[in-house]
Amino acid sequence: MLELHYSDGYVVTTGAIADAVMRYAKTLAEQKASDLITVPISTVEGPAVSSMLIGPASQLYTTPHTGPAVPIEDEASVMDLLSRNDRLVHPPETVGEYPYEEDDPWYEESF
Repeated sequence: MLELHYSDGYVVTTGAIADAVMRYAKTLAEQKASDLITVPISTVEGPAVSSMLIGPASQLYTTPHTGPAVPIEDEASVMDLLSRNDRLVHPPETVGEYPYEEDDPWYEESF
């Protein structure tokens, strides 16, 4: 488990989540963009979630967590963060209104 330091505090989360947050924050900074994310965290009361706004001005860093921590499920959150990151790095190509009109035998009749 790692402590993900954000603003004047930190949250305890898995290494995979912390790495995905750091990667996404770096990409957001490069794109001069920001995003609101929600990540699973471990608290003394048990698993919880934390929302944070990350972007170019975010000052994030991680340190090992030495105290007790409750195990948390992180796979869905990791996949979400990596997917968001990939969409920024490789944005989808924009497609025209109907790109295959000349190949469509029904094109003239569909309007």
